[in-house]
Parts: sequence; structure tokens; C-alpha cells
Amino acid sequence: MEPTSAIFRHLRRVLQQAYFLHFMSPKDLDKMMTCLRAVRVFKGYKIIRQGDPGDAFYLIASGRVSVWVNKGNTQVRVAGLRSDEYFGEMALISNEPRNATVLAEMLTELFILEKHNFDNLLMKNPGIAQKLRLAHEQRGEIMSNLVQSQV
Repeated sequence: MEPTSAIFRHLRRVLQQAYFLHFMSPKDLDKMMTCLRAVRVFKGYKIIRQGDPGDAFYLIASGRVSVWVNKGNTQVRVAGLRSDEYFGEMALISNEPRNATVLAEMLTELFILEKHNFDNLLMKNPGIAQKLRLAHEQRGEIMSNLVQSQV
């Protein structure tokens, strides 16, 4: 296990890579860091499942995940995400069920922010909320186009 100081340095680096967090004050960023939970998942692990309620936001510290959408009786891979990227915000913003399943493609380390902290720390900050809503709309359009093109 890494020393706590190394974990916090790594976490701060991951958070600084998420473009929408540039609107957070250092105090709020530190508060967010205390709310995050680190987990390690193995290849093939289903991190979130399409249709489940949105309960958390995920930042990828290391590793890779793939995003899959059910289309009839088949699953369609619509995206791949890697270190310093994030997922899970769409269901939290829309308050709708998860619109995709996310699988770990390899050993993956994640930082998880529970929904109530996501709402209190991110969605109450106007600059961050605007960036997240814009990303939500863009990802929704991309996902819809990808799924339609797979038909």
C-alpha cells in the first residue's frame, strides 16, 4: 500500500485532470478529496450496470474501462475510457437509471464520489454544474449516435 501522502498526491493529480474541477477552490477540492473512496477492481468487473440507479461518480486513477449499451439482445461497445477520465455523471445529473454498463478492461483503480457528495460539492458550484451538464449533453448525443449506427 502506498503511503497516504503519495495517495493524496496521486488523487490531486487525477482531480486536476478533470477539466470541470478547475472551477473549485482549493478548500473545496480538499473537501472533495476527503469524500472520495479509492477502490481497485479486476479485469471483467462490472462497475456499473445499465438500468441501475445512479449512486456515484467515478474518476479513473489508473487502468481502462469500456462502456457498453444493450441494444436488443446484444451489447454494443460505445466507448473506452482510461486514466484521468471519468464516468457515471449522466445518471446523477439526469436522475434517470444508468444508460450503460461499464466494465474494467484491466486492473483499474477508481476514486468514487457518492451521489450526495456529488450534488453538494459539484452541482452546487455554478461553473462546475454548467460544465458537467454540457458534458452530459455531449456524451448523450455521442452515445445515441453510436448506438444508432450499430443498428
